[in-house]
Amino acid sequence: MRVQEGVTVLLPVSQGDPDLLERAFMCVQNQTYERLEILLVLNGADEQTRQCAQRLCLGDERAWVVEIERAQLAAALNVGLSEARYELVARMDADDACDAERVAMQAEAMNARPNVAALGTSYRVAGPDGGSLGVVTPPAEPEETRWRLLISNPFAHGSMMLRRSAVLTAGGYDETFERAQDYELWSRLSMRGGRTGVCALPEVLYTLTRRDEARAFGATPLQGTHAARVMARAWDALPRGCAGEMLELIAAMAERGEIEPARTRIEERMRQGGPSMADLLAWLWGSWTSPGSHLRAFDSARAARVREVGRELRGKGVSAVWVWGAGRHTDWLLNHADDLGVPIVGIVDDALAGQERFGYRVESPSAIGAGEHVLLSSDWHEEAMWAGSQAHRQRGVRVWRIYCGAGEEGRSSAA
Repeated sequence: MRVQEGVTVLLPVSQGDPDLLERAFMCVQNQTYERLEILLVLNGADEQTRQCAQRLCLGDERAWVVEIERAQLAAALNVGLSEARYELVARMDADDACDAERVAMQAEAMNARPNVAALGTSYRVAGPDGGSLGVVTPPAEPEETRWRLLISNPFAHGSMMLRRSAVLTAGGYDETFERAQDYELWSRLSMRGGRTGVCALPEVLYTLTRRDEARAFGATPLQGTHAARVMARAWDALPRGCAGEMLELIAAMAERGEIEPARTRIEERMRQGGPSMADLLAWLWGSWTSPGSHLRAFDSARAARVREVGRELRGKGVSAVWVWGAGRHTDWLLNHADDLGVPIVGIVDDALAGQERFGYRVESPSAIGAGEHVLLSSDWHEEAMWAGSQAHRQRGVRVWRIYCGAGEEGRSSAA
């Protein structure tokens, strides 16, 4: 039988920087909450990580280590849940940090809200140098989470506190998911109803560290694949709703400009009665159309940056550019060619050479001659593309960047 009054902090560790692990461990050690257990689960850890974990636990009688052979996060978390002494289990990631009051504030909220099975916090997103990249505020109520999860996962896994019995009753973490295990669990808990709500405190109590700033708010291809599985299953389970009401709302938003009031009505209906496919499609349409939406704001900022790069290109006497990359960013860029203000002569891409994309025959990067100019076209992979262009830069191709600031001659300057 588990003890009710107390919190187990579950910290899975595979391989990583021992200094970051020590920082995470000290964040847990320094919590203001007193009745604490610190459980490190080593899953496929190397010898250096194993020794670091054991050394840290030797200095704190509240801490202990469990080890599993294979490196599988969902399996490690299920082992940790089964071994945890307390009913409340707080997650912590080995390369992150949290505030000293985090566990106390979450435990108090969980004890006051027996209908909540998983509770996160708002969180900072930090780059590898510790600099802030932004703050994320997940939904504060389970009713909002239920439909927000149909669009994305707003929670930082390491920030969550779980009600052990509710999670295990729901089946624990799904070990068929190599990535997005947390997203799958939150989605499943939210769909079950009852005492399995998922939400977050509004206070910023956790720091999520991103090693790659270019992916600070995005996913890796493997994460994207598994997240798509979660989303497809959740959308497939949605009731269809009333298509007539959906069309009426979209018409009102389109004809009378009632975008924000209509979106607010849809959100309230989804909070009260749960999401339907009709409501969600109408809300998404309004989100994209709304001049104040985050998508529109992002699109405007991106277009402004392209205009800035275009002015710099023209100032350097560039009369034409190739575009490197044949993905969705290039599709967007071609639709904003006026913002760039420099003629685009073709597309190059390592993987798609020879195919037709967006009205161009994609060429190999080797088709760009020395002295010609090429613009990297990706919002998430520009850093990797820059590294991959090194051989072409060395032979005299002039490569320009749009977003990243790690170029040898400045933010958008050619090499």
